[in-house]
Amino acid sequence: RRQSFEAFDTDDFLGKAKPRELSNGLLTATLAIHGLHCAACAWLIENAALQTPGLIEARVRLNDHTIRLVYDSKQLKLSQIAQLLDRLGYELAPPTHMPDEHFRNEHRRLLIQIAIAGFCAANAMWIAIALYAGEAGGLAAQHAVFLRMTGSVLGLAAVVFPGRTFFKGAFAAIRTRTPHMDLPVALGLAVGSTVGILNAILGRGAVYFDSLAVLVFLLLIGRWIQFRQQHRAARAVELLLRITPQHANRINASSETETVLVDNLEVGDRVRVLPGESFPVDGVIHRGKSTVDRSLLTGESTPITIEVGDEVLAGMVNLSRSVDIETEAVGSDSRAGKIMQAVDQAIGERIPIIQLADRIGGVFVMVVTLLAVMTFLIWVSTDWLAAAENATSLLIVACPCALALATPLAIAISIGRAAKRKIFVRDGAVFQQMARTGVIWFDKTGTLTEGRPNIQELHGEKRALGLAAALERECCHPIADAIVTAAAHSDCDNNLVAESVEVHDSGVTGVCGGSRVAVGNRLLMQTRGIDVGVSMGRIAESVEAQGVSPIMIAIDGWVVTVITLADPIKHDAAGMVSKIRQMGWRVGMLSGDNSAVVARVANQVGIEPTMAYGDLSPEQKVNVVKKGAIKAGGTNKTPVIMVGDGANDAAALAAADVGIAVRGGAEVSLQAAPVYVSAGELSVVASLIRAARSSRLLIYTTFGVSITYNLIAVTLAVMGQISPLIAAILMPISSVTVLTITLAWPVFMEQKK
Repeated sequence: RRQSFEAFDTDDFLGKAKPRELSNGLLTATLAIHGLHCAACAWLIENAALQTPGLIEARVRLNDHTIRLVYDSKQLKLSQIAQLLDRLGYELAPPTHMPDEHFRNEHRRLLIQIAIAGFCAANAMWIAIALYAGEAGGLAAQHAVFLRMTGSVLGLAAVVFPGRTFFKGAFAAIRTRTPHMDLPVALGLAVGSTVGILNAILGRGAVYFDSLAVLVFLLLIGRWIQFRQQHRAARAVELLLRITPQHANRINASSETETVLVDNLEVGDRVRVLPGESFPVDGVIHRGKSTVDRSLLTGESTPITIEVGDEVLAGMVNLSRSVDIETEAVGSDSRAGKIMQAVDQAIGERIPIIQLADRIGGVFVMVVTLLAVMTFLIWVSTDWLAAAENATSLLIVACPCALALATPLAIAISIGRAAKRKIFVRDGAVFQQMARTGVIWFDKTGTLTEGRPNIQELHGEKRALGLAAALERECCHPIADAIVTAAAHSDCDNNLVAESVEVHDSGVTGVCGGSRVAVGNRLLMQTRGIDVGVSMGRIAESVEAQGVSPIMIAIDGWVVTVITLADPIKHDAAGMVSKIRQMGWRVGMLSGDNSAVVARVANQVGIEPTMAYGDLSPEQKVNVVKKGAIKAGGTNKTPVIMVGDGANDAAALAAADVGIAVRGGAEVSLQAAPVYVSAGELSVVASLIRAARSSRLLIYTTFGVSITYNLIAVTLAVMGQISPLIAAILMPISSVTVLTITLAWPVFMEQKK
C-alpha cells in the first residue's frame, strides 16, 4: 500500500497531471478523486486541508470529481496528501482520458451496496412477519428467540457492511473535527442498533432489525439518487462548456475517413473537415482551400480564406469547401482547450456567496445534532424508545446537501450557458457582482464604435493620398487600413513604394517618390517640426469641432492635405446603453481619442456628457476605474465594470471589479479580463446583467426550498410525526428538488419586447 502512495511522487505515474510550480514557489496539481457522493464530502476534504501543515488549499469540484491541490513541497509530499485522503475514505488518482470511468465504478459500488442491503432488508422483513404472526398465534419461546436473533444478525449485517459507508464518513468527520452529514446519519443508525441489540438480548421490546435493514437500504437508495442527479448535472455542465466537436473524421492509411472521438486523435493525424463543421483540433491545412469563420477565438466576424500551409484552430468554422488538416494540438493542448480550461476553472472557485453557503452548511450539521439530543431528552421521560426513534428520524431527515449544492451548481450552469452563447467567463464572482447596480465604463474605439474607421472627406492635394497609402501599407492599424482602402478606390497612384518607414505613437513617417512624407495627427506634426499652415490648421480645427478626427498628410515639411476620419458607431450601441441605464446602472465612456469626438459619440449613444472622458492615457483610464472598484470583495461600494479591447485596455479591464473584453484574441483577453465576448455584440452586456440577476434569484430560490424543507422535516421529527423509514425516503427529496430546479432554470432570459 505504501508503494501505491509513493507513486504519486513520480512524474511517470502522474503524466500530464504532474505538479507545476506557481509564481510564489508553491506546487499545484489537479487530480481525480473517487468516493465523492455529496457536497458534505467537499466540506470534509477542504476543512481537513486547512488543518494539514503544508497543504495550502484543496478545492473539490463535484461536477467532475476532481480536486485542485496547492501545497508546499518543502513540508508535504503529494504521496502524503494521497494517504491523508485515503484515511478520510477517498481515493486520489491521475485524471484519465475517460472521466466517466470513475463515475461508472462508483455507480457499480453503490449498486452492490444497495443489492446487499436489499437482500438483508427483504429477509429481515420476512422474519419479522413470521415473528409477529407467531406471537399472535402462540409461538414457542425458543422459536421467538431464534427469529429475533436471526433478524438482528441480518439487521446488523446491513448496518455493518453496506451501511459502513456512513460510519466511515462519520469517523473521518470526528478525526478532522469537521461537520459532515454522515455524522448524524451514523449516530441515528448507532442509536437504533444499540437499542435493538439490547432488546434482543434482554428479550423485551422492539428489536428494530427489520427497520434497520430497510433504513440502510432506503438511505443508500437516497444516496444513489443524489449521485445520479449530480452526475446528470456534471454532464449538463460539460456539454454546455464544449465548444468544439466530440467526433472527427480521421483519414486512415487507405485514404478513407473513419469517425473517431477527438480525444483519440494524436499529433500528426490527418482529419477531414466538411463545410459547415467546426475544426476539432489545431492544425495546418494539408489539402484544399476554403473560407473560415474565426469569430469564436478572435472576435472577427469577417471570414478569411485559408489554403495549404495555413494554420487553423479548433473552434473555427469551415464555411465553403472540404479541407484536410494535419493535427498539431488536441483537446486541452489546443488554443480553444486552453480558453475553456480558464473558464472551467471558474466553476470550482469559492466565491463569497458559495463560502457563505459552506459555512451555513457546517453550522447546520452541528445544529441538527444538538436538536436530536434535545429531542431525545424531551421524549425520554415519556417513552425512551419513542425518544430514540424520534431522534433517529431527525438525524436522518435533515440533509444539508441541497443547501451546499445550490450555489456552486447555479454558478456552474450560468458559466456553461454563457459559454454556449460565446461568452467566456473565468470567474464565477462575475455573476455576484453584476447582479447589483453600479457603474459601467465603455472604451470608445472598437467597443462602442466599429473600430474600422473610414475616410469621409479629403481637403487639399489628392495626390498626397497615394503617398500616404504607400507608407501605411507597412503598418498594421485600423487608420492605416482606412487610408489604404480609400486610396485603392480613388484615381491616385497606388503603385508607389515607401522607404525608411518609421511608426510613431501619433502617426507614421517615411520617404516616397523622393519626398519626405508624414501621416498623423497634429501632435506628430508638432513633434516633427512640420508647418501646418493657416488654411490647413483652420480645416483641422473645423473638423475637430464637428467631433471628427482629422488626419494630416505632410510632404517635405508642409501639411498639404487633411482627411476626415470617422469610426461608425455600432448599430446596437444606443439601444444597449438605454437598456443598461433602465436596469439602474450608470454608464460612462473612457477614451484616448479627442474630447470633441468622445462628446459626439456620447451624445449619439445616450451617455451623459459628465460621464464621457476623452484624451485619456491608459494610466488615466486605470485611475478612473480604480476610484470606484471594490476589488477586495467588499459590499459597501458599488461595483465597477469596464468594457473594452482585451489587449489595448488590459490594465483598465484588470483594475475593474468586472472586466469584459469584446475585441482582441480570446487568450489575451481572458488574461486581462474575467469575461470575453467572442461575438463582439454589445447586447450581451445587458444579457449578462439579466443572467446575473436570474442566477441570484435561482440561488435564493434553491436556498429557500432547502431551508423550508428542512424546517418542516425537522419540526415533524421533533413532534414524533415521522418514523425513521419515512425520514429515509424524504431525505434525498430536497437535493433532487434543488438539482431539478437548477437544471431547468432559464439563466439567460431574453428581454421581453
